[in-house]
Amino acid sequence: MIFKKWSQYPQAFRNLPFCLRASRPFFTAQNCALGGLSAAALGGLWYYRMRDTNVELSEDYFTKYQVTQNMQIDDEHFMLELKPLCPQSTNIWDLMKSKKLWSVQVKQPEIMVVRNYTPLPLKKLKDGNFVALKEGDNAGGKFWLYLKKYQHGEVARWLSKLPEGHIVELRGPCIDFEFPHLPADSSFQNAQESMKSPSPPLYDILACTAGTGIAPALQLLLTVGDPRRVQLLHSCRRKLDLGPLFPLLNQLEHTSRLQLLLFESTVGRDIRHTQSEVLKLIPTPSEHQQNTIIGSKDKIRPCFALVCGPDPYITTISGTKYDLSQGPVGGLLSERGWSERNVYKLS
Repeated sequence: MIFKKWSQYPQAFRNLPFCLRASRPFFTAQNCALGGLSAAALGGLWYYRMRDTNVELSEDYFTKYQVTQNMQIDDEHFMLELKPLCPQSTNIWDLMKSKKLWSVQVKQPEIMVVRNYTPLPLKKLKDGNFVALKEGDNAGGKFWLYLKKYQHGEVARWLSKLPEGHIVELRGPCIDFEFPHLPADSSFQNAQESMKSPSPPLYDILACTAGTGIAPALQLLLTVGDPRRVQLLHSCRRKLDLGPLFPLLNQLEHTSRLQLLLFESTVGRDIRHTQSEVLKLIPTPSEHQQNTIIGSKDKIRPCFALVCGPDPYITTISGTKYDLSQGPVGGLLSERGWSERNVYKLS
């Protein structure tokens, strides 16, 4: 019945006089224009709705941030403060705590390339000094990057020239490393026991870094609530390369959380030429470590090693790192008894 009724419409249309059929076409210019405007309006509404929902930092899309400070340290090094256009409701520092090292991807829109950089939980005071963010404070999502302009580093060179107020697009957080759980043996407590214990089980860390590769170690050291101690062997041209980060390292040394061994190539302390000296300073891995007391001034006994810096540095310290794999542990760490089970190489 329904089909029969619908089938009558084409016949009825054909029975209309030609003048009426010709004067009332469906695809008129007016109808097409109205349809186009409606589609454009709906598309625009969808775009702006999606744009407004993409305000939280995510790995699934790029979020707009603004350059609020571009601080030049020297001809090569600089620090960048980035602020999200919309304050972040998620406190990513509380989310990650000190269990994970993470980075963000910054997009260079002119050449459509992204690079990963490690955020630091810092705030710049009016006197120019830097302090770590307090527990529970995410500064609305603002953070700092410590960067270097390399000859072939397109993204870093582009970032160094950006004026305050410029908009950049970020994606993340990208988890670069998650610290392993402590072994549940006679020397370590398991996770449930550690939650009940007033003195949680901790293990010291050896960090070998060069240049801006110090950023992951600083992220770990500056994150509130992490009492782990770090022995840091850092290589640079000169300590002034670190700019305002160097006073922060001194402060951390006074809290007994950090033992800093600095190798400045401009004063003849290049690890490539002083490997025998460096070898004596690298501790052997501590297999069985009792719980570390927070604030203890006992000798640091690292159970785990992180290596981060340029490829030649990584090779010297811990053997070659391949693009998609860690590669075998070699170099100076291998000579001191470190292996694949307790060393991780960061790019």
